[in-house]
Amino acid sequence: MINRHINRYSETDKLIIVLTHLGGIFFGFAPALVVYLVKNEGWVKENARNALNWQLTTLVYYAISWVLVIVLIGFFLPWLIVVLNLVFCLVAAIRSSNGEYYRYPMTIDFIR
Repeated sequence: MINRHINRYSETDKLIIVLTHLGGIFFGFAPALVVYLVKNEGWVKENARNALNWQLTTLVYYAISWVLVIVLIGFFLPWLIVVLNLVFCLVAAIRSSNGEYYRYPMTIDFIR
């Protein structure tokens, strides 16, 4: 089955969003914040907002996990968050490259 929405967005927009999602793996929330503040277009801005919310949520998860590490309960939790961030960002980049909208699971909506 062919997705009809694949050609709705320009290749430049798709590339920006893919790099935004992948940038979250290496640079945290910075790439998503820059794209969110610079772009005014609907699909690009919405994807950047989603990526930004996810990266801010991972900061909250890291803070909670390090508190649990200090009290010797969750020594594996920071690594779990790293793996989740990697997997979710890769899935988001792949789906965005196809022109699809991706919403990260387990995300707190800081920016609406």
